[in-house]
Amino acid sequence: MKREKFSDRIRRQLRNKNKVSKKKSVENKEIEFSCLNCLNLFKFEYTEVCLDETQDLKFIPEPTCPQCSSTEDLMFTDYSQEQIEDMIFRNQIKKCN
Repeated sequence: MKREKFSDRIRRQLRNKNKVSKKKSVENKEIEFSCLNCLNLFKFEYTEVCLDETQDLKFIPEPTCPQCSSTEDLMFTDYSQEQIEDMIFRNQIKKCN
């Protein structure tokens, strides 16, 4: 049996780790929001996300703050903004029916 170089083994392990983490992020349908009304940070679990006629994101069900129940004062966190952009570039977000 041929022995691998240490660097090759590390690259292989990291490559597999990245595949697993990407797969988890696709399966995990959570987006992090920040509520400007009560300054709460929370994760929202959605079933579907799509683009409406005005090219705005539409979440099903509609996100609400668990603390103050606001639907208007929600903002994406930086991480969730990157997550949404990645989903758009991978064509995972389609137009709403």
